[in-house]
Amino acid sequence: MLRRLFVALGYIFCVAYPLAVIGIAFDVKPPFSLAWAGSALLFLEGMLLILAAMLLFGWLRGLFAGLLVIVLSYLVETIGVNSGFPFGIYRYTQVLLPHLPGGVPLAVMFAWTLIVFGSYAWVSDTAQKPTESGIKRHLRLGPLLLGGLLAMLLDLEIEPVATYLEHYWQWFAPGHINYYGVPLANFAAWFVIACLLLLMVNMILADAHSMRLRASKQEKLALLAPRMLFALSLFMFGLIDLTHGYYLAVVPGLLAGCILYILSSLPRRPRPAVTPAHRVQ
Repeated sequence: MLRRLFVALGYIFCVAYPLAVIGIAFDVKPPFSLAWAGSALLFLEGMLLILAAMLLFGWLRGLFAGLLVIVLSYLVETIGVNSGFPFGIYRYTQVLLPHLPGGVPLAVMFAWTLIVFGSYAWVSDTAQKPTESGIKRHLRLGPLLLGGLLAMLLDLEIEPVATYLEHYWQWFAPGHINYYGVPLANFAAWFVIACLLLLMVNMILADAHSMRLRASKQEKLALLAPRMLFALSLFMFGLIDLTHGYYLAVVPGLLAGCILYILSSLPRRPRPAVTPAHRVQ
């Protein structure tokens, strides 16, 4: 059932993604309202990566990691919206739905899931040494800091689009030195919070076997999905920034693209086989 649901959502994404890119980047407006589309795409992307984690690491580990990101990001966002710490003073509009208590849309937590799981997939092969075990594996923070950097670079791309084109949120009192009206504290907070979430996800998934030697086609797609969706998000927001004149925001996307190219060129650590006992964790 998980495999079928993952494949079905994958087909939907293959249709929805190019429509979203063309529609936003080139201002192609359909004759009917698509106010719900932004939320739907975030839900779709987040669900795809949670399902991918459940297929690769066992349904219990994958689901727990996904729920952890959703709950913790909700707590951080709720504190941020109502106190101005740690991101700065901002408010969500009524575009993203549904709104949860505290004024935070549920779709935002699925966006965090995409960013955390996607960046983790790019750095996970170097997040720990295969000869290390226990807590020592969880303290290799160099690759996790790189994952936090990737998350921050993606946010630098997202902010002009989400603030001025899609009107997902509004910023107030950005300060004299800011980035398209966004306080610089927002990006420092993104980096720190993303690193913490990546560390927690790594603690859950690091010791899990992620793939069988004879993996099914669905599991092979699940292995590629987090990397692909993260890279596609970088491409989409970079293209939208370029076509709408936010040229400074294109630079972080290019830097992130270079990092992904270097990471993709590195040899990947071999994956051990998964026994039936591992599959039911």
